[in-house]
Amino acid sequence: MMICRPFHGGYVGLLQLTIVLVGTCMLLAAVRHTDQHLIQQQPPSIYEYTDGKTRGARQNETNIPPPPPSDETAYLRLLAREYGLSNELPFFARRVRPRFDARARKSVTQVSRTPFMSPSGDFRRVRSDDAHLDVRAEGPALRLSVARRPDPPPLDASALLFGISSSYDRLTYGNASLLGDWARWLTDGEGNSNGVGLVLTLHRASATEVEVIGGRLREAGIDAVVLPADSAHDGAARYLDLVGLLAQQRDELLGQGRQKKFLALVDDDVFFPSLEKLLARLGDYNAKKKAYIGLPSERSDWTVENNVTLTYGGGAVLFTPPMADVVSQLPCLNKTATRDYISSTEGTGQWDERLYTCITEHTDEKLHILPSLYTPSDDLYHLRTGYEGGVQPLALHHYKHRRRFEAGKAHLIASLCGEDCFLQRFFFRDDAWILVNGYSISQYPDGVDVLPATKSVVLQKQDGSSIGGSSSNSGNKIKVGDRLSFDKQDDGRKRAEARMVVSWAGTKRTWRLLDSRKGANGEVWQAYVKRRGSSSVPYGDEDDWVPEDTVHSQDGPSDVDSVIVLIWEP
Repeated sequence: MMICRPFHGGYVGLLQLTIVLVGTCMLLAAVRHTDQHLIQQQPPSIYEYTDGKTRGARQNETNIPPPPPSDETAYLRLLAREYGLSNELPFFARRVRPRFDARARKSVTQVSRTPFMSPSGDFRRVRSDDAHLDVRAEGPALRLSVARRPDPPPLDASALLFGISSSYDRLTYGNASLLGDWARWLTDGEGNSNGVGLVLTLHRASATEVEVIGGRLREAGIDAVVLPADSAHDGAARYLDLVGLLAQQRDELLGQGRQKKFLALVDDDVFFPSLEKLLARLGDYNAKKKAYIGLPSERSDWTVENNVTLTYGGGAVLFTPPMADVVSQLPCLNKTATRDYISSTEGTGQWDERLYTCITEHTDEKLHILPSLYTPSDDLYHLRTGYEGGVQPLALHHYKHRRRFEAGKAHLIASLCGEDCFLQRFFFRDDAWILVNGYSISQYPDGVDVLPATKSVVLQKQDGSSIGGSSSNSGNKIKVGDRLSFDKQDDGRKRAEARMVVSWAGTKRTWRLLDSRKGANGEVWQAYVKRRGSSSVPYGDEDDWVPEDTVHSQDGPSDVDSVIVLIWEP
């Protein structure tokens, strides 16, 4: 027994010692593993960047995703994708803030202290497909003076009833761009009617197509009645039919307590930039008396016959209700009386010309002219009569094929700075740039002047009497038709006093509006582009061209597109 006890005690001690040693080894291994893990988490020493030892680390650097693009970068990539711009291009962006301090809109607003770009030019040549591209607006925001009240009252245009004849194909072409244009002047811009009524007839349309167009108009907030047109008639005859339809619709609305003071026939591609201004001009007429009114837009809405200048309305004609009643009963328009006139004139002239002929043959009424961009006196002033002329138009006519102009996109700027700033001219005197808001940006590298028009011009009737109440025989005279009546404020001499002429020689570089859209913060983004290759329009506006002109020239062709973005801030 004495021998066994020491042996037992020694066994236990040995076992305890073994356990202690094993635990210590395990603890040391855990500490060493932890240290190695912490070391691995530390960034490599600068001394490790030798002989490919950090190849893996450098590979990880290149895989880091680029930072989120700026809004300007995202917009440039969108433009390149949607409009097929060249991947490499000169790009410039600038922010603009309207300043509502002008008493009235001027023919040209001069910006004398703030250059549009620096003298050396601020274009940056970039690649839109560069994953690390980062472009941003240059310099401080431009402050441009406009005339709109900051919070104008909502427009009530319920006095107007329009009639349009079109087709399903035209109204759905190009992602229904015409319907989008209509929504700019037939609604409040927020998807609600502004009170204007519309009677629309569709040529050779099925019942389904009539229903589809009616539904799309309702979705846009346009108050419209859509009807199939008589398929046996040409376009002019369909418009003659519309006179009676408008009179009927006027009576139905009157029975509902909704009075219409002016009934209008307009081409489907007529655009009204400011119904507020149109209503103000129509306020000069007594809606209870007969009045026949035309709204010619450009020079092409006029014609010269035997040295006499005439217009038939330019695809936009308005009647007071008493006049509409008279016209709807004329033998040349009355379907129940006779169709001889319509049949005999099928295919001869536009609807406004045939309407003018009918009215002048059977009544003593004159066509009252509310000119938009052009009057005959402009030819003698040598004024630019297109969209770059600085005039706030009452109507734009055939703007798509005459100007390749997207009126709805361009007019979006009116939602931010008011209708007065649409097509407003801004002259940056310090570096010879001119912005026509929503239409073009032009640079004159050889210099440009803006001067007042001073020539004296008298519009004269065929019987020798002058228009506007003046009996002066001085100045240049232009003969106009006896059945045309001009408002005094449209006397050519008075209009010229407020008009300014752009005088330049040498080269002109022109960027035309390509895109316009609203931003998330109420901004309006405008993109102007100068396309690669030669321009089919000599100086940026078709009315600028003069045969054998050796003084002016458009900038030469380029192998890349060039983009200017203006970001209008509220």
